[in-house]
Amino acid sequence: TCTDQAHRNSLNNSGHYAKTTTKGAIMGMTRGAIKLLAMTLQGQHYEKAVMYGVQQVSANSKEICSILSKYGANWAEPTLEAPSTGGFKSLGCNQVESIDFYPDEGATHVVDLNRPINEKYKQAFDLIYDGGTLEHCFDIAQVLRNTAHMLKTGGRIIHHVPTNNWVDHGFYQVSPTLFFDFYEAAGFSEFSFHFHFIDGKKESYISHSLQDQPPPYFIGKGTRVLSHFTAVKVRTVDPSDLVSLVQRRYREYFGGDHSPAETQSRDLLSRLKRSFLKRTIRLRAQRL
Repeated sequence: TCTDQAHRNSLNNSGHYAKTTTKGAIMGMTRGAIKLLAMTLQGQHYEKAVMYGVQQVSANSKEICSILSKYGANWAEPTLEAPSTGGFKSLGCNQVESIDFYPDEGATHVVDLNRPINEKYKQAFDLIYDGGTLEHCFDIAQVLRNTAHMLKTGGRIIHHVPTNNWVDHGFYQVSPTLFFDFYEAAGFSEFSFHFHFIDGKKESYISHSLQDQPPPYFIGKGTRVLSHFTAVKVRTVDPSDLVSLVQRRYREYFGGDHSPAETQSRDLLSRLKRSFLKRTIRLRAQRL
């Protein structure tokens, strides 16, 4: 249960489930990350899920229980499982596995996602959760192709990765357009995207879609910003064919693709409104 002694014994001195890895870095799901995950998976069921990386949790037992209970989940983590595994099972995942590059992380599968995956992993999972692995992989395009390969039709991908103000955290900070453009070409739909802001202990989020005004280049200013993206695979497209992808905005500008922006009013009031929405995106975010 939420208060049993086994949970208390597994906490560190700060009362949190955070763990320092062998490389000295902390891989942890914050309270805001747990809430976004619960919002995404509420009322759903997935037979087989896999996490990229062995996800730890930067929240205590009481906080986890409070968040998950709001979304209809009764968190009762088995003693020998990682908190994130128990959380995924509480949210409707029957079997939860993990993939990591390093064997000493204790992952279910030791895999280099920079290289084409083994046949046994293709169409193997109903849910893939990337809680901060993509930005650490050198061949980010191959990781995305592998992800599309590994999901079954009807399966869901969730990426939750840095977008701004994470200098040297990983190889990359990822823009939303990468996810929208790649997964559209790879046969996915039901896109949902949120900017996740972290300012010390304060966390907030705001939704964003292709129909919205493009976000400002300086989004977040001094606040750390992550992209939380999810989509569902509705048809199979051979991801190995996705070796060349042109960014949406340039397809619209130069390739003749229809752009939603072309239909927007160009009168002064409309332009001022769009500018205001663009510049106040951080202020309009909801607290997590």
